[in-house]
Amino acid sequence: MSERPLPADQQFFADLLSGLVLNPQQLGRVWFAHRPATLPAGSVSVEWPRLEVVLRGEYENRLIAEQKLIGQGEMLFLPARAVTMSTFEKPVMLLSIVFAPSWLGLAFHDSRSGQTGYPQRKIELSHPERGERTAMLMALTHLSASPQDQAIIQPLTLSVLHWCRKVVSTRPEAGLSRGDFLFQSICNWVQENYAGPVARESVAALFTITPNHLSRLFSQHGTMSFVDYVRWVRMAKARTILQKYHLPVGEVAKRCGYPDSDYFCRLFRRQFGLTPGEYRARFQ
Repeated sequence: MSERPLPADQQFFADLLSGLVLNPQQLGRVWFAHRPATLPAGSVSVEWPRLEVVLRGEYENRLIAEQKLIGQGEMLFLPARAVTMSTFEKPVMLLSIVFAPSWLGLAFHDSRSGQTGYPQRKIELSHPERGERTAMLMALTHLSASPQDQAIIQPLTLSVLHWCRKVVSTRPEAGLSRGDFLFQSICNWVQENYAGPVARESVAALFTITPNHLSRLFSQHGTMSFVDYVRWVRMAKARTILQKYHLPVGEVAKRCGYPDSDYFCRLFRRQFGLTPGEYRARFQ
């Protein structure tokens, strides 16, 4: 029995990415967009990281003098909330990739079509945030402070393109509803980001849904509320740290997302019947 083919637009981007990763000698310098203190008039800021690949022609970011001529094979990486002022005045074919928490977005621009600024093909593929993608994008974001290190930056960017090709070449998983997928994506995100501020409103905004929608996802697809799930993840991490490491309780609290150590201790004792110190003593 033959495998089910990819949808047409997905196959288009799979072929496009294959052409890039199988011919790495055609790829050139990686440029970086900046995060200015104020948003210049006419510029665009994107909440999530983005990668622009010039397939043919010339591309321009007017905000940075050196980026007024980004040529064929060169790339522009935009860390989260970075700003660009792109133009399509010259003939250019461009692949734009957006790395959102629960999906991967790809758009193909061809200014020769006359539809300046509008993509000719565009897809969004559901894909939960995984550790390998997060690590690569974080590394690229840090390397934006030293853009001269192209010997490190270019192979890393090629790895990102390989990862994108793998995702785009994967057939959609049958039987997983959008609600199930979104719920799993949010859970994965919490498990990766539990140490920072995690509020219902900010997480809902990150996944472009309302706070009430987020709460319904957890009531319909989970076994506890969103707030209880965040606390459950943090308490599980706290137990692991207390078992393995001899850190002050205040440091354990901070690593688990609780700047107030007294509040952390109250939550821990309420959940496990022991203070963090008493719990750690059992493993010494």
